Amino acid sequence: MKRRRFAILFAAALVALMSVCGVSACGGGAQQKAQEGKQQVEKQAQEAKKKAGKKVQQGKQSGAKGSVAKTIQVKETEFRLKPAEITLDKPGTYLFKAVNSGGTVHALEVEGEGIEEETEEIEPGQSAKLAVKLKAGTYELYCPVDGHKEEGMEGKVIVKGGSGGSGGY
Repeated sequence: MKRRRFAILFAAALVALMSVCGVSACGGGAQQKAQEGKQQVEKQAQEAKKKAGKKVQQGKQSGAKGSVAKTIQVKETEFRLKPAEITLDKPGTYLFKAVNSGGTVHALEVEGEGIEEETEEIEPGQSAKLAVKLKAGTYELYCPVDGHKEEGMEGKVIVKGGSGGSGGY
């Protein structure tokens, strides 16, 4: 009877010990998988930043050759651009300096007349520059981040065809 009781207690202790060891082994595997997942996410984030940077560089190279006619600062907040309407007296290469004065990530895109160029994402308190060669016409100016345009972060750039005039940049 004592042997049987001892065998039962021994078996129970062995089962308990194995389950504790098994959980530790599983936990180690879970930690390793979590670490691998974290590394994969970091790698994807770096690739996305590189891709965004290339997009900006390509924009500067593809259409923005020559000297800059004017630097135009555009402040971005939730959910507006200031100024929302920009009139330029003549075609040329313009440098847009997008300043994120808001509390969330923004970006700036210029689109129209066969041009579609944008900055990388801009963290709050940061800025980005975008050089774009504009011909006479009307362009959309907006934040391309997740629905911000639909929330009101849009405007326009009007480039006049002449070489003079007043009231423009």
